[in-house]
Amino acid sequence: MTTAKLLTLSDIAERIDVGVDSIRVYHQRASKNRRDGNPRPGDLPAPDRYYGRSPVWKLAQIMAWERSRPGRGAGGGRKPTS
Repeated sequence: MTTAKLLTLSDIAERIDVGVDSIRVYHQRASKNRRDGNPRPGDLPAPDRYYGRSPVWKLAQIMAWERSRPGRGAGGGRKPTS
């Protein structure tokens, strides 16, 4: 029997080339959105399990999330000042 590769917050940060603090914020924001009943496109998916208090995700789930994320600059940034 093979086990799925599990990724930590730092593994995910390294995969998408952001700081671990950024991924932690993504996780906290997505968790809050799910608790509030308002999940948003691009939210980090719910962890597959926890080891103690540390969330972990299956590699396949993170790969699917990466493909579904909006591209850099998708939010449009700040409005230009006149």
